[in-house]
Amino acid sequence: MTEGLHGAFRQSMAWLHTWCGLVLSLVLYFVFVTGTVGYFNYEVDHWMAPEVPVQATADVSNLEMVQLGFNYLRQEVPEANRHFVALPETRGSQLVRVFAPLKEPGPDGETVLNRYLDLETGLPVEYRDTGGGQALYRMHYALHYIPYQAAIYIVGVATLFMLLAIITGIVTHKKIFADFFTLRLGKGQRSWLDAHNMSSVLALPFMLMITYSGLVFFDLEYSPGTLFLTMGVEQEAVDEVYAHLRPGFARTEPTGVAAPIAAVNGPLAIAEARWSPAQIRYVDLFHPGDEAATYRIGRRSEGLNRGANLMVFSAVNGEPLPDPAPSPPDAVFADATLALHEGRFANYWLRWLYFLSGLLGSAMVATGLLLWAKKRRTQLKAHGEPPRHLKFVERTNLAIIVGLPLGIAAYFWANRLLPVAMEDRAAWEMHVLFLVWALSFAHAGA
Repeated sequence: MTEGLHGAFRQSMAWLHTWCGLVLSLVLYFVFVTGTVGYFNYEVDHWMAPEVPVQATADVSNLEMVQLGFNYLRQEVPEANRHFVALPETRGSQLVRVFAPLKEPGPDGETVLNRYLDLETGLPVEYRDTGGGQALYRMHYALHYIPYQAAIYIVGVATLFMLLAIITGIVTHKKIFADFFTLRLGKGQRSWLDAHNMSSVLALPFMLMITYSGLVFFDLEYSPGTLFLTMGVEQEAVDEVYAHLRPGFARTEPTGVAAPIAAVNGPLAIAEARWSPAQIRYVDLFHPGDEAATYRIGRRSEGLNRGANLMVFSAVNGEPLPDPAPSPPDAVFADATLALHEGRFANYWLRWLYFLSGLLGSAMVATGLLLWAKKRRTQLKAHGEPPRHLKFVERTNLAIIVGLPLGIAAYFWANRLLPVAMEDRAAWEMHVLFLVWALSFAHAGA
């Protein structure tokens, strides 16, 4: 009787595993493929914007770069309530990046000023309008062509289904370690099952981590009732939650009393003495020209510490303000979880391991789709010609699996083939991706 109960339980888990993996397989495959490419988003950015020069910064001090950024922002957007200057990154751009929110949308509808500055001239670097690697990275959680809130909920549901599929898959595997080494080619359905099992088991720790951490990424959005029941829905309550999770990043309000801004030299020197010049990541000036103005100087993240350390200074007299409180345990756990998901701490070899694990995740979804169709064809073989809906599913599977990589390849081709001065060029790069993917569905259905 016990064996019967175990068998029934495993059979029910197998059913749940199958349907959890199938229901939102299109979204899951899209998320895995675009997210995998996103592990090299900075490198893709470099390739897709060849006009951006690679400038050595060894002879340029942090102070010179920060002053360069603030001088540009004071000239272009003196009325902005925030002036942000990011220093060159190891993997990212070797240029200074400046950022400021705009009080009114710009001529192209933009709501923020975001520029890279040439270190010699102090002027913005002109380069082709492109989505780069950031556009692919963003699509793995925000999709495309649909509202952001709807997208993250669709991806959240798909991620939850994925987590259930992984857990139920573990339950149904009787020989999980044997599946790690078994791949029988040329055996039809058995070969697809082996490929599915191998791709699943080989990267199993990665799969569990990436799906769980993906849900943690939007924990407040996915469980708004928690915030509503405990804190309320007012902006003050939301600010309090984020101040708890990010000490030192709490929203500050201007006093309305004008005051001159102290030079950034002193605060920057103090931060460099505490850490080192190489550890300075950015300088953020809030409410310039106001009595409540502050400099926030951020340190580069290390290891799983996704939230960079922070020093805060009065921007009126340059004096350091009390250090932010240490992050509470739940914030430390969330930071570590999200750092594992993004993998930005990874060195060159570990980043390739992330990439290969992402490819295995994509293969796991793809082989699962093919396996289900193959199994259905075998079951219906005794009834003669396979039904039309099964043929449709088989062709759609091929369009999904092959069409998306073709679309991404077309995205890269479009970056080189579209005219550099073309209007809405970045949008058309993405249109090309989805047009090629749509053509693959049309070809599969022909």
